[in-house]
Amino acid sequence: MHVPIPRSPASDSCLRRLHKNGSAMTTTSPNRRTDATRRTRRVPGAKATATRAALIELAAEMFAEQGYLQTSIRDIAHEASLTTGAIYGHFRNKADLLAAAISSRTDTLLETLPRVLPDAPAHVGILRSKSFDYSRRRALRALILQGAAAARTDAETRDRLRDEQLQHIESWIAGYEAARAELGIDPAVDLRAAVLYTWAAEVGLGVLEAIGIEPRTKKGWADMAARFGRSLTLPPER
Repeated sequence: MHVPIPRSPASDSCLRRLHKNGSAMTTTSPNRRTDATRRTRRVPGAKATATRAALIELAAEMFAEQGYLQTSIRDIAHEASLTTGAIYGHFRNKADLLAAAISSRTDTLLETLPRVLPDAPAHVGILRSKSFDYSRRRALRALILQGAAAARTDAETRDRLRDEQLQHIESWIAGYEAARAELGIDPAVDLRAAVLYTWAAEVGLGVLEAIGIEPRTKKGWADMAARFGRSLTLPPER
């Protein structure tokens, strides 16, 4: 079962970029990586970088629409008017492509900390703001859910997604740890547990969305996140 996500306007744009950038690759045999493909892997120029980014966007859309298990590299290649060899020039396998799609959308939608921190306790405002915008991350949650379903039976997907998720989680922990005092977070708080708890709420929301359950209001969801944030705050001095 998968959560269908409407195709975004970015899909048409990424297809146009792929058709433009991939014309030189389409002569590659579907079952063989050519020297040209290997050169693309070794020296990623501007065209290769643009092609990779467009493939990530297209794959993310297709995984969300059709399901990760139901979408093959050949399907993505057909949609992009490229050969499978051209795609393997950028990604080791489908699990690598899924992890890149999740990582790209996570980087775009969830920066660790804002450049300018609001008044303390800043982490409360950060949690409230990110939680209020939860609807913007629906496609990201759907992607993670697709990956989690595949990871139950595919060790390669599980290992690749675990590495990708741990990279973001460790980055968030390090960022909040470095700014703990500035953010007004109690030194007694286990930041790893706090980050895992908030990320579990984010990913868990994707599970609820898959069966048609959502927060009643954005404000209510954001207020609950803020309450959790305040529980991490240093107690007032007496």
